Amino acid sequence: MKILGVILDDRLNGMAHINYLNNKTGKILNRLTIARNRKGLSGRVLKALYKIALERIIVHAAPAWWTGTTSQYNKISSIQRQVLLAVTGAFLTTSTAALLTMRGIEPVDLVCEMEAYIYHAKHSHWLPAFIRRDLEINMLDTHVETWQHPETHNEVNVNSSSTTSSLDIYTDGSKLNYRVGAAFCVFEPDLSEEFLFRLENHNTVFQAELTALHQALQWKKRNRPGDPCNIYTDSLSSLKALLKFRPKNNLVEQVRELCDETVSLHWVKAHIGIAGNEAADRAAKNASEKCHIDIHLGPH
Repeated sequence: MKILGVILDDRLNGMAHINYLNNKTGKILNRLTIARNRKGLSGRVLKALYKIALERIIVHAAPAWWTGTTSQYNKISSIQRQVLLAVTGAFLTTSTAALLTMRGIEPVDLVCEMEAYIYHAKHSHWLPAFIRRDLEINMLDTHVETWQHPETHNEVNVNSSSTTSSLDIYTDGSKLNYRVGAAFCVFEPDLSEEFLFRLENHNTVFQAELTALHQALQWKKRNRPGDPCNIYTDSLSSLKALLKFRPKNNLVEQVRELCDETVSLHWVKAHIGIAGNEAADRAAKNASEKCHIDIHLGPH
């Protein structure tokens, strides 16, 4: 049975498809050998033909059929060897390793494995057992595109001047000695508090800045849902991301969902002596020194 170019049989071990590839590439190689001898195709052109056409034929839908068994490895390596002999015109006794080195081509089993890596990483699936190294798939931040009617989007208010409010929040993110922290400081007439969050070392300052905004907005929603609030950040890139119609970032979208008509965002210049900003900066640096991770985000 053939589905989307992949041959399947009742054993589901991929060998039926590899045998099909063997027959298909054999027919192409006959024509390629004739073209090389008659037209004098250069090695550069032949390598390009292999990478663009033949290799793509061999590894097509590899995540669906490649399981890394010895039988698969031997068969598909044999197919690649026949292709390399045709491309290089080398003697039949030339080793496969030498053929690969001569043309600067990767072993096809590694290409199949790479295709499987990419597929499973993109779709956040657990990796199959044949892959020989660990990859933290659960840590990948995969953005899922969703459609919303423009009327349902929360309007993000970014203002240059502060609105009248008894609630001011300053946010900041920091990466210091490869450790990442985020924090926000709440200032009210009779109260001031700071909240610190340690992120993972692979996270970026941009993620830390957005996390600080996200946590601040969550705090406001829980504790001061109806009160007008000024939120200050020195991250201009975060504010620009929030103003994009389609940001394609999960964290940005989560921040936007919490921005209602009571929230006014403001950009402040860093390190010019603004007390609230300096307090948030110190808190974010202290957050990066915490022993335990508070928030887990995928790489940006």
